Amino acid sequence: MTYPIQFRKKILKCKSEGVSYRKLYKRFGISPTTIRRWEKQLEPKKTKNTPWKKLSKEGLKKDIEQYPDSYHYERAARLGVSKTRIFNALKSLDVTYKKNTKSSQSGSRKKIYVLPQG
Repeated sequence: MTYPIQFRKKILKCKSEGVSYRKLYKRFGISPTTIRRWEKQLEPKKTKNTPWKKLSKEGLKKDIEQYPDSYHYERAARLGVSKTRIFNALKSLDVTYKKNTKSSQSGSRKKIYVLPQG
């Protein structure tokens, strides 16, 4: 839940006047952890985008072209990052997950990643 800046300032003013975290919690229902976070940074963060640190876009695209049927954990092991990082990177590249409509000889369907055109 996002609280208005004026409300946050009111809570911090009460805290600066000596009101304990426990009393603020009982009065407003705001956890002490949240109040401490507001003391460090009053404004909420606008974005949650993380930079590409260990993983390069080009490296991921090449991996998708070479191994289109790979699972996230296989890609993560090859590229040296976490499965979550692979998931987020594919999402930021708008790579979609599709099932092959034609079954293979074994009867299972293959996973194909499709890079958007453009």
